[in-house]
Amino acid sequence: MQVNEQSNLGKLFLIPSSLDQDAPKDFLIEEQKKQLSNISYFIVEKEKPARKMMKKLNLEKKIQDLILFPNSQKTGDNEICEMLSPIFSGYDIGLLSDSGSPCIADPGNKIVSYAHKKGVIIKPLIGPSSIILSLMSSGFNGQNFRFKGYLPIKQKERINAIKEMEKDVKVNNETQIFIETPYRNNQLLKDLVENLSDQINLCLAIDLTMEGEEIHSKSIDQWRKFYEINISKRQCIFLLN
Repeated sequence: MQVNEQSNLGKLFLIPSSLDQDAPKDFLIEEQKKQLSNISYFIVEKEKPARKMMKKLNLEKKIQDLILFPNSQKTGDNEICEMLSPIFSGYDIGLLSDSGSPCIADPGNKIVSYAHKKGVIIKPLIGPSSIILSLMSSGFNGQNFRFKGYLPIKQKERINAIKEMEKDVKVNNETQIFIETPYRNNQLLKDLVENLSDQINLCLAIDLTMEGEEIHSKSIDQWRKFYEINISKRQCIFLLN
């Protein structure tokens, strides 16, 4: 384990993961892997996918010798302080996302916020974000957009949220980006097609970077004629414009 010699504090590396957890190859460039090779401490969401990703990083230590700190939406300040304690002894820590880029639609932002308050150097690494990739490929407004996360589970509240997003599209030309639990994708698509105006555009970015990747961008009027698509249990980003 190598102590950071440039500062009394270690650095917090934000490490993206492949969107396809079973992908045989890793996308990180060699220069990034060199920066990570000596890290022994990692903050992760789930240990199993994290260890799978770590095998691709060419770390100097064996996977079983690494120290992993689990992180979730319920992680409190005291736990965050404990997780980051190696940094205050001069050791670097890696914050690893299960899928895509850390802190984008995952709980890592609390870790980064705390680290900023303590004067820790943050090192974000280049990697995929399904949200950004979907916006790039949608043909929608990339100058003015909003990520809404998950819509309400109850149908009445979900339809109200859909109507509000339609207003933001029409009034502000603001692209709306949102996600759903994969097994509820088909119901959300049904609600969108049945409740949005004909001229609103809907993009589905499905299984991005995976073998079965599909990207469909159409008006709601066109979607009503293309309704047979099955997105149940697939990774999907929804966009409106």
